[in-house]
Amino acid sequence: MAGKKIIIVDDDALLSKTIDICLRKRGHEVKVFYSGVDAVRHLFDEKPDLMVLDIKLPDCNGWFLTKLLEKLEWTEKVPVIVISVLEPDRGKVAESKPFAYIQKPFDMGQLTQTVERSLSGEVPLVGA
Repeated sequence: MAGKKIIIVDDDALLSKTIDICLRKRGHEVKVFYSGVDAVRHLFDEKPDLMVLDIKLPDCNGWFLTKLLEKLEWTEKVPVIVISVLEPDRGKVAESKPFAYIQKPFDMGQLTQTVERSLSGEVPLVGA
């Protein structure tokens, strides 16, 4: 599979850099944003194939970004992998329908496997 454009939105700099390195090693183009505002500001320029998204951001709730992606015609099909220290909120997950919800801390192999599955067009792991 050719490399895809992936956006990471997480305020944890160390975790974001680790994810960035892992995904670049797999041939993907990666952009990291540490806040929801920065991600939204660059969303139109980046046109991602996938978003890896934390829920607890310093400036907004990550669920807001999932709703924004649904409202924009060209992003409504962009898969989102939610990563969060929070227990999954079944209502929010059902409403937002992310491809997957991975609770922190997680194994990087689990994340990279989930990324590849989402980019290959597999059926979402949650919210389907």
